Amino acid sequence: MKTHYQPLKVKNRLEILDFLRGFALLGILMVNLPLMNAPFTTEIGEFALWVDPVNKFFGNFIKFFFTGSFYPLFSILFGIGFYFFLKKFDDLRKPIVPVFRLRLLWLLFFGILHVVLLWFGDILIIYALMGFVLILFRKKTNKSLFIWAIFLILLPVLLFGALALLISFAMSVPETAEMLQSGFDETYVILTDLTRKALETYPNGTFIEIMQMRLNEYQFVLNSLLMFLPNVLAFFLVGVILGKKRVFVDLESNKRFFRNVLIFLLPLAIAGKLIYVYSSQFVSYATIDSNMVLYMASSSIGGGAMALVYISIIALAFRKSINGFFVQAISKTGRMALTNYLMQSIICTTLFFSYGLGLYGKVNIWQGIIIVLAVYTVEVVWSHYWLKYFRFGPMEWLWRSLTYRKFQKMKVAD
Repeated sequence: MKTHYQPLKVKNRLEILDFLRGFALLGILMVNLPLMNAPFTTEIGEFALWVDPVNKFFGNFIKFFFTGSFYPLFSILFGIGFYFFLKKFDDLRKPIVPVFRLRLLWLLFFGILHVVLLWFGDILIIYALMGFVLILFRKKTNKSLFIWAIFLILLPVLLFGALALLISFAMSVPETAEMLQSGFDETYVILTDLTRKALETYPNGTFIEIMQMRLNEYQFVLNSLLMFLPNVLAFFLVGVILGKKRVFVDLESNKRFFRNVLIFLLPLAIAGKLIYVYSSQFVSYATIDSNMVLYMASSSIGGGAMALVYISIIALAFRKSINGFFVQAISKTGRMALTNYLMQSIICTTLFFSYGLGLYGKVNIWQGIIIVLAVYTVEVVWSHYWLKYFRFGPMEWLWRSLTYRKFQKMKVAD
């Protein structure tokens, strides 16, 4: 007998998860927009473009409240979604893992197109690849998942810490110090050239030249995945734990859980993010030293803690305002998370790249925050009106239709 699958009906969705996705979209855009407006090298250290007090303040504001906190939030939501997706197996007694793998393959395809055609800072490829690994954890207990999550968060820090110690020791030996310093200097020259080319190509180049530049940046960014991939998987596992504990199904009964998370993690989040902001002033992409280790550790731990703080605050507040217009509007934006995520790239690259307004490298950080709020407002409004008439966002409809190998009903009246 042929197995028929269907996506979750709107009435069966947990609205707080949609609200969290909508909130996360704002945070992701706040982090991504500076990287769409300038080379990634300018985010930290010696390549910074905007060093006046006003821009430094707003840059640190973004680093403290947003950077490193919203990919964990999205990762946690991905893990929760994974749990509920596989739960269909228990409810329907049908093999769902092959369907989930197909879902990931299409997500990977969307991510590849995103990198090639729009922007190098894609997260979809990473989520798709780590999603295949996540399947291996589907039968583990919460205790095992928690241990694995802690290990994966600490793994990159420990590896880079050990590497930094080895380099520090090697630098004390004249014969190896000269060789290592030569390598660092060469990396610095490469980064300088990459920064210069990006500032020339994005606002002035042809579409093909921009695509080539984008792939060059993406190739360089891949070197940082040793840190990024384990963290994404770790927060996937945190999401699975939260899904299994069903803390979002009954917020009132779990308010003590969220209060405890908030009380325990808020000091860690604040301390971690303060260290992250401080260390970002001294870290360099060209070297691996104690500053880099501190930067990585504070980003992983402080950013992850801040994500859980945000989730807890929203869960506690959500109990009293579920029917408010603001909540409904943000939730609808979250129901179209994939569409809105890609829409952010389309709008912002059109603003900054040569085939649009060519504003690349010309928008100050504080001006970028205004653009973020404007773009996000557009997404909230259009999501509200789109979902009046349609059941899914355009990309959500496409993704579901490809996953279930059947055109989904699109119009609300269908």
